[in-house]
Formats: sequence, C-alpha cells, structure tokens
Amino acid sequence: MFDEFEKVEHINHRRGRRVGFELPVRCKHGLTRSTVMLKDMTTHGARIEGIPRQRIGESITLFLPELTPKLAFVVWSEDKTSGLEFQLPLHENVFANLVADFAIGHLQRLELGRPETDAAKQAASAVPPARHAA
Repeated sequence: MFDEFEKVEHINHRRGRRVGFELPVRCKHGLTRSTVMLKDMTTHGARIEGIPRQRIGESITLFLPELTPKLAFVVWSEDKTSGLEFQLPLHENVFANLVADFAIGHLQRLELGRPETDAAKQAASAVPPARHAA
C-alpha cells in the first residue's frame, strides 16, 4: 500500500528536466556486468530497467555513450527498474548532446544540429524578423 506513495515522493523531488530514452547501456553492479535499458535521464540521475531489484544506496557504474563511466547510487528500486542518482551531475552541455544524439523523439533536433539553450530560444522569439521594403 505505501509503495504507491514512495513512487510519488521520488517523482516529485526531481531536480532536473527528465528526458525519455530507449537506449541499451552497459552497467556494473557489484561484480556483475549487465546491459540495461536507459529509460529516462536528467542531469542528476537516470532510470534503468533490466537488472533485479537493487538495495538503496548500492553503487552502480553506468557506461553512457562517449562518456567516461558514471558512478551512481540507487535511490529507489522495484522488480527490474531502479532510479539512480549520479555521484556528480552531468554538465548541461554533455546532457544536451546525449539528448540530441540518443533521446526519444529528438530526431528533428539532431537533423538541425545541437539543441538550443532556453536563453537562445527566448532571444530568438523576442526579435521580430527583419523586413525589407521592396
């Protein structure tokens, strides 16, 4: 019964923008290496599927594409899904590159180049297009 409330609690305490992924990544937990599915990620952590329930506080090393291995700690865990908090948050630019290259539904951004920052989007929308007299 209280498990339902625990799920709500950790969802409401998210510190960053969560982005969906369907990306197989390698991980190491204890002495075991596995391939898991990265389901979503923020700059501060990730949700993975594919390994049995983990103990809260247990360390897991994630091998994200093009990055050095990231140490993370289990903050919640269910049957085959675990929520992880990175020891050190991802830099915003590193996170933006991962989103542009691997996130669900971001193909258009990839075709147009790296995603714009929120400040660049606001600046672009604030300046009306120039019109020339003919």
